[in-house]
Amino acid sequence: MKLKKILFVILSLSLLAYVFIPSKLRSDDLGKANKYYEKYDYYYAIEIYERLMKKGGNLEVAEKLANSYRFTGNTIEAEKNYAKVLSYPNFNTINYLYYAEVLKQNAKYEEAKHYYLMYGEREPSQADKALRLANSCDMARMWANRPELNIVVTNEESLNSDQSDFSPVIYQDGLIFASDRFFTQTKANPKNNKVYGWTGNGYIKIYQAVHDPKAPKDVFKLSALPNYINKEFHNGPASISYDGKTLVFTKSGVRKIAGKKNKETTSHNTIYFSTFENNSWTEPQPFEYNNILEYSVQHPALNKEGNVMYFVSDMPGGYGGMDLYYSEKKDGKWTQPINCGSRVNTPEDEVFPYLRGDGKLYFSSRGHLTMGGLDIFEVEGEKSAWSEPRNLKTPINSSKDDFGITFFGDNQSGYFSSNRNGGKGLDDIYHFVQKPVDEVVLQVAGQVFDKAKQIPISGLKVFLYNKNTGKEDAAVSDENGAFVFYLDQESDYTLRGDLDKFFSRQEGEISTKGVKESTIYNVKFEVERAEEAYLVRLNNIYYDFDKYAIRKDAEPELMKVVEFMNKVGDVNVQMQAHTDSRGKADYNIQLSVKRANAARDYLMQQGVDKERLSARGFGKTQLLNLCADGVKCTEEEHQLNRRTEFKVIRINPVTANLPSPLIKY
Repeated sequence: MKLKKILFVILSLSLLAYVFIPSKLRSDDLGKANKYYEKYDYYYAIEIYERLMKKGGNLEVAEKLANSYRFTGNTIEAEKNYAKVLSYPNFNTINYLYYAEVLKQNAKYEEAKHYYLMYGEREPSQADKALRLANSCDMARMWANRPELNIVVTNEESLNSDQSDFSPVIYQDGLIFASDRFFTQTKANPKNNKVYGWTGNGYIKIYQAVHDPKAPKDVFKLSALPNYINKEFHNGPASISYDGKTLVFTKSGVRKIAGKKNKETTSHNTIYFSTFENNSWTEPQPFEYNNILEYSVQHPALNKEGNVMYFVSDMPGGYGGMDLYYSEKKDGKWTQPINCGSRVNTPEDEVFPYLRGDGKLYFSSRGHLTMGGLDIFEVEGEKSAWSEPRNLKTPINSSKDDFGITFFGDNQSGYFSSNRNGGKGLDDIYHFVQKPVDEVVLQVAGQVFDKAKQIPISGLKVFLYNKNTGKEDAAVSDENGAFVFYLDQESDYTLRGDLDKFFSRQEGEISTKGVKESTIYNVKFEVERAEEAYLVRLNNIYYDFDKYAIRKDAEPELMKVVEFMNKVGDVNVQMQAHTDSRGKADYNIQLSVKRANAARDYLMQQGVDKERLSARGFGKTQLLNLCADGVKCTEEEHQLNRRTEFKVIRINPVTANLPSPLIKY
């Protein structure tokens, strides 16, 4: 099956005019490939980069080939090529992050976790972000293994093509959706064969699907909206007002090419309106706040009353990437857009909003904790006041991109789009229905609080151990400190918190034996946090080549360890020292032991009890990068491996009794 493109990227960046290029490119010219790459014509750049890699390649070719596959949503090939990038010396450390991202989208959660942490090690300023992303891999794996059993998802095959079909909106006896299929191409009319150089597919157009009364219920009759709506370049996705009289849609901004008569190209995306009058759609009119030269406005969605429009933009003043905004219609005019706020928006992209009839807002995000790519989230509220986003989890969400959801009037069924594995084309439209729960559902619904401040703690890993099967699951608390586990019947469990950051541990027992009805076990963890413990865990000290003396730049970090151990009396710390790959293995073991002992001795000189300290040397057995024997690396890359880490190896836990079930349904 062909692989997928990342739609929100395509609709977010400035787009280029179509090009007529043969399907097979004969050039092996790196300069030509780079020109395609710089113009976002990744479909054509990939062909040349692939041939250059077969001839030997280099870091530049490998990196741009990997990026091209990532930009076009081919995470399988992107994974292969980022692995090649990491085999070259002097690669940019951002590639650790990109590699982790595609691994996560390929549901390789343990590997992704490893490379997120590698990125944090190499980029200390991003350590918190890297740790959060690494922890999210545990959550994603749990959600993938615990799908919502009462939600049934099926591919709407009669709507889908080999290309991308997405963002369905229910309309009359069918729906409207966007697609880049070559629906209208003919040999006699080559203008309809325009190819978009980013994907190699057609330009996005808006289509209407209605049920064919002469065919089975799940078969649709397809037609494109009129040409004055589906003009050149991209048109869609679209939204329909609840009264069915207003069509509002994304459209490529179009501008003249300087110095070329009658030549046009696309620019930042815009929003247009059309109304249904006299049994047809009117000529589209632009949104007052379009700005084709500076930023995009796109992905519009109207509320039930039609007087508030939510949309996506990268206009100045946002939180980063694409943000959700709203505008109100007053006296026939739309007001200045206002950002929807930090509850929904993040430094990453929030895209594809949808307003359900009951007022709930749905959107897709990469910035909130996701299963891999874009995930669909739900919030309650309005304008810029919203609840914490709730991830819809599996089976609505997957490790791939999930977006463009819409509901029927019952609020229990509808459609969404996804590029998940097993589809018919690139992005497919899926039908979903939420059915009544007939079976017993057992769940732990917990929340983590800072004991001193009485505020929720996000990013804490919580473990659930099944005593009957020996299986251990992990979850990560969300922005509200919440975490969820599903339980098996007739089983005994131990629930405990993470030991890496929190040194007053709660641990308790849960049993589902004898429970015959669906039950939610409410659990509250109150933990005491030692901030310095976080520093001890992540801030290492480094050494000069073939030396074990403590450097001046290491002393401040060692003093943080001293301060931490003075504050947290129930911990022992082990110094774990490492070398780079140069030199013989036995010698490196001896050198690393000397380095660990030097760090231990320094702490003892500062008054730390020697009984609370231990030292261990690992030599070159635990490298943080690919600088192994025979690999050419910079001195900076080798120094990353010459380090001493501080690991808490013993605490005196505090055991807490968990409450009995509080909620039943």
